[in-house]
Amino acid sequence: MLLAAAALGFASCEDYPDAFVLADGQPTVQYVRYADRDVLIEQAFMGEVVCFVGENLCSVRELYFNDQRAVLNTSFMTENTLVAAVPGNLPKVKTDKVYMITKGLDTLAYDFKVLLPAPVIKSMSCEFQQPGKDVTVYGNYFAEPMSLVFEDGNGAEVTSFKSVSMTEVTFTIPADAKPGKIKVTTESGVARSPFSYHDFCGGLITDFDGPNNSSSTHGVVPQGWNFSGTYSSEGGISGNYVELKSANPLDANGGWNEDFKIDFWCGNWNGDPMGITDGAGVPLCNIIDFTNFQNMALKFELCIPSSNPWMSGAIQLIFCSADKAANDSWQNNTFLHTSADGGPDLCRGLYRPWETTGSFDTGDKWITVTVPFSEFTYNANGSAGAVPLSKPEDFASFVIWAWNGGVAGTECTPVFRIDNLRAVPVK
Repeated sequence: MLLAAAALGFASCEDYPDAFVLADGQPTVQYVRYADRDVLIEQAFMGEVVCFVGENLCSVRELYFNDQRAVLNTSFMTENTLVAAVPGNLPKVKTDKVYMITKGLDTLAYDFKVLLPAPVIKSMSCEFQQPGKDVTVYGNYFAEPMSLVFEDGNGAEVTSFKSVSMTEVTFTIPADAKPGKIKVTTESGVARSPFSYHDFCGGLITDFDGPNNSSSTHGVVPQGWNFSGTYSSEGGISGNYVELKSANPLDANGGWNEDFKIDFWCGNWNGDPMGITDGAGVPLCNIIDFTNFQNMALKFELCIPSSNPWMSGAIQLIFCSADKAANDSWQNNTFLHTSADGGPDLCRGLYRPWETTGSFDTGDKWITVTVPFSEFTYNANGSAGAVPLSKPEDFASFVIWAWNGGVAGTECTPVFRIDNLRAVPVK
């Protein structure tokens, strides 16, 4: 066995006479350029490929940009050049230097700055969190020095951050923060949020805050049958919210339990529902512009107490046209689970975050849930092939309901607290 190994090693040397050999001594760097063009540089973005030019570069056994180790491919190392990609991880300690470690474990430091791409803002843990409370903004390429401004209104600025990583930043909302976009500025550029803080952007369905929970300035009145939700402001995020719970457990398949449902059915038993422009039964598409629905999403704030976690079923989000759900038309629940002719279901969004771990709650905090209309592709049982949303009139009625979704879990007694239902742009 030892003879075979020795023979193999000998053959390898003969087959690759020019194989890389780590050299002794110290490297020197004369300059750095881009690997694909002869342009001298003193900085580069994460992920860019650069070429170090100097002498004895075959003596380098490890290469670091700040404190992040780069991958060395000896196929791209010669006596006078060393080609490597700038690591894509945020450094823990930023020194603006490159470190070359030699065979003898000596270190050569060379001034070179790593730049992040321009920051990107994707979402916020809770878009309706109150001033003085902590939130997290998610995205990419966050790094200090950095500024974060609520740029609409008075331009309230965050003066310190609780934590910063490349993909998220946590901070306390300034006391004078006003509704509108959030702007993040780093050394690499500027990003503005695709969402608006404390702003319904003209897409309010309801915030449950009107007199008797019914006012055109606070959205549409829940309208359907067997609605057993209760209203409260205790521990709320912005005024009243609706709480859905039941004395009967939600079974392992998210069975039919109307205690977990809120209807917004259009119509009022008196003629064409599309003629209603205000008050009870108004079609949502009469008060919200769904023309560009492909670039919109349904959003709401959600709180699930840790005492009552969610472990089965999906929150179904169902829109449909007036002819399929108006009180003076079908007058039944058929549209929830099958089309009139027995074909595919009307498409819906499904929110079921408990699947990952088997249980989900928000730790008694409020979070913002976002489901783009481009993801409204499911049948009631979670399968594909549903009848798609195709025009603004398909958004006349709306139902939100924890039921089915084609996922089996564990019998549970969840409590859903829901607020600020809205349909808003996300692009």
